[in-house]
Amino acid sequence: MIKSTSLKRIKSLLMAAIFSISIISAAIVSSAADQIPFPYDAKYPYGAYSSLADSQSNADNLLRSEWEQWKSAHITSNGAKGYRRVQRDASTNYDTVSESLGYGMLLAVYFGEQQLFDDLYHYVKLFLNTNGLMSWRIDSNGNIMGKDGVGAATDADEDIAVSLVFAYKKWGTSGGFNYQSEARTYVSNIYNKMVEPGTYVIKSGDLWGGSDVTNPSYFAPAWYRIFADFTGNSGWINVANKCYEVADKARNNNTGLVPDWCTANGTPVSGQGFDFYYDAIRYQWRTAIDYSWYGTAKAKTNCDAISNFFKNIGYANIKDGYTISGSQISSNHTATFVSCGAAAAMTGTDTTYAKNIYNECVKVKDSGNYIYFGNTLRMLNLLYTTGNFPNLYNYNSQPQQGLKGDVNNDGVIDSLDIAALKKAILTQTNSNINLTNADMNSDGNIDSIDLAQLKVKLLK
Repeated sequence: MIKSTSLKRIKSLLMAAIFSISIISAAIVSSAADQIPFPYDAKYPYGAYSSLADSQSNADNLLRSEWEQWKSAHITSNGAKGYRRVQRDASTNYDTVSESLGYGMLLAVYFGEQQLFDDLYHYVKLFLNTNGLMSWRIDSNGNIMGKDGVGAATDADEDIAVSLVFAYKKWGTSGGFNYQSEARTYVSNIYNKMVEPGTYVIKSGDLWGGSDVTNPSYFAPAWYRIFADFTGNSGWINVANKCYEVADKARNNNTGLVPDWCTANGTPVSGQGFDFYYDAIRYQWRTAIDYSWYGTAKAKTNCDAISNFFKNIGYANIKDGYTISGSQISSNHTATFVSCGAAAAMTGTDTTYAKNIYNECVKVKDSGNYIYFGNTLRMLNLLYTTGNFPNLYNYNSQPQQGLKGDVNNDGVIDSLDIAALKKAILTQTNSNINLTNADMNSDGNIDSIDLAQLKVKLLK
């Protein structure tokens, strides 16, 4: 129960605070109403781990720094026709691929940069093909490359689509786009053009693939569960289930490793790689998220197997290529393989190994002419392995317990908490607030000092 205090004194203090509260309210409105701001420091619903960092504040600061470095290297307005794009690196003459836009939009929405997000999506829309999906490769001057460049790549478009869903959850329909409408259209286009009719196999693109050739690293079952709920199309759940069916047929029973490419029956495809290489490595990142967010048992089984393979090698000895039976075929220690290995560790229970490979992920960063792919996956995996990659689609339905300032216990800190705390102080009733979260200075009292500290927290 709130300790008794002079009601007259409280009212006087609150009246004195009206001006500053109005300033805070203006600041909240001007921030584009990002109800789910970075850092999240979230507790994933499933698994032993949400963050592998020893210091969460250090991890959050590292992410802020790495994000600025990543943008400096890969965000450019050159050749973007008035917007911005994600460029690759010197090895590809700084071109842009749809995959990079998918990654860039995911990063922009998680870091809460709405203007950048809108610029990137404007660029995507410049290159939508007749199926309403992004042409996969554009040169640094804004020209589609090659006769096949107009076709879309499934992994890219599904990342673009889920980032639009997240943008809607973060920013509503304010800004340059109606994110809800854009997301519904994009998800529908993917389902109509990239899901093989009758089998639910994810195709390689809008113009090719299916049961005859698919790519396990494109499988994003957590995304598909979101698409199903967001659109009401339960067919997406069949797509998610089919991904595990194909992976079970393709992966090696001893190592758990999946190939870059395979048929829906798990067999090799003529002209496509069947090793665990730079495509297949991403399988564990996308799959581990399905466990952390939805508790999918098969996701844990598959990622635990791959993680055990890496653990037996040793986190410092991971190389960038293996046959699916486990024979090493390349000798580089790269950000791509280390960071995705850290993602796989999120489904396990070996804390020592998990923390070691996370620290290795922090340590290993690519340099030279080949920096885009590995360092971008490293950024995404650093978010995931530090609890900063929550499911933004239903994040508000997962309130953080003990979140100082979350007075009404809805999982976010905003102007509604100020209102709830003011009401509690004025009416001397605590039945509708979280007392622990409302007691900002942890002195056992709910009073005007807590209100002042909450205002300061919101301003920051």
